[in-house]
Amino acid sequence: MIRFFKVSGHSLFPLLRDGQRVFCLKVFPFSKLSISNIVIFDKAPHGLMIKQIKSIEKQEYFLQGTDPFSIDSRDFGTVNRSDIKYKMWFRF
Repeated sequence: MIRFFKVSGHSLFPLLRDGQRVFCLKVFPFSKLSISNIVIFDKAPHGLMIKQIKSIEKQEYFLQGTDPFSIDSRDFGTVNRSDIKYKMWFRF
């Protein structure tokens, strides 16, 4: 399953700009996720967020933005793999 998203905010600048569109693939249990992949995940109370994988330990992912003021795993901790919904394939 594929989905397009429009980036809102500057948390991954300069990798992604506010308003830029990204093409994403749905993450399934057999999908491979690696360090430096950019993923879309669900994190209450923020909703869907886009961040980069910085480290992986078992099924826990440390996700971080490139902006020092980004709200990410430095604030809310690791994210379960089951919360990761999409993996960015390319941007345009």
